[in-house]
Amino acid sequence: MKELIPKVRILDIPFSVMGMDETVRYCDELIQSKTPHHIITANPEIVILAQENKELKDIIEAAQLVTCDGTGVVWATQYTDFPAKERVTGFDLTLQLFALCSEKNYSVYFVGAKPEVMEAAINEIKKQWPKLDIVGHHHGYFRVGDEQKTIEDIQTKKPEVLFVALGAPRQEFWISEHLKKLEVPLTIGVGGSFDVLSGTMKRAPEIWQRLHVEWLYRLIKQPSRWRRMLALPKFAYYVLKSKKISANTTK
Repeated sequence: MKELIPKVRILDIPFSVMGMDETVRYCDELIQSKTPHHIITANPEIVILAQENKELKDIIEAAQLVTCDGTGVVWATQYTDFPAKERVTGFDLTLQLFALCSEKNYSVYFVGAKPEVMEAAINEIKKQWPKLDIVGHHHGYFRVGDEQKTIEDIQTKKPEVLFVALGAPRQEFWISEHLKKLEVPLTIGVGGSFDVLSGTMKRAPEIWQRLHVEWLYRLIKQPSRWRRMLALPKFAYYVLKSKKISANTTK
């Protein structure tokens, strides 16, 4: 099934170039397969981290699907034979998966975020998707013994989709470590999605998203992110450099 995904390599990371609708349909197939799969929504920051961390790169390589989460990644695919149709961000995919699970009666489990954020997010999720079967949840601040109890609870509840909001790359490491033992058909890292759903953090207005400057909105609202934002020019430099090397090689 993995081989059928249309994908390209950006800085040696295998990105799917499917749009949102295709991605959701593919996720539905993965859920129905009943075998564990890991989905990653990767932005330029994750790509840069993977260049410097082999373990993270191996985890991304092993994932069933890596989506273009970020305007920078979509831009980079334009230099390939198969440019991405659109961004498939972690937050947007999360909402689409909630709708899918609600419609098809797939059960879900949540891990991550602060305790109060998780509770507020669940309240909002229940308002928007009242039929969504949330079989369990645990915040991301594990005390001694909490993590193992959470793993055992997931194994007992047997959700069909697991949403992990521990922030990247921690969530990717956590999912990779526990994926096989959890036996959840579809597990996805969703970063700060619960923060947005709870109202703790505001997403950029739609006009900022359409102009492809959502990153700038986040930086204005959270100036402390400036160090993380340095990954953006670094990513662009590496992409252009690799494009030049590729062009020289093919002459």
